[in-house]
Amino acid sequence: MAGGMRAEKSAVGEGLRPAYLQLLHLVERLHRQLLDVIKDELERLGQTDINSVQALLLYNIGEAELTPGELRSRGHYLGSNVSYNLKQLVDKG
Repeated sequence: MAGGMRAEKSAVGEGLRPAYLQLLHLVERLHRQLLDVIKDELERLGQTDINSVQALLLYNIGEAELTPGELRSRGHYLGSNVSYNLKQLVDKG
């Protein structure tokens, strides 16, 4: 009986895999579009000293004092170098 349930769970898992992968793709695409919108808004405002990733980083930090490790652990900055972007922001004031 346990083997039958395991096979059933595996079949359900395999059925969900394509939907899960599609969802991951859509979330990644949405994030890229968000960065494009932020970039366009920064350009419209004439803000050329920071990029869209840095602007989003500042927004997510807010008034908090966080380490690069804490920012990474939140899961927002897996595709960017948090330490580099923080250094750039500090250098720019």
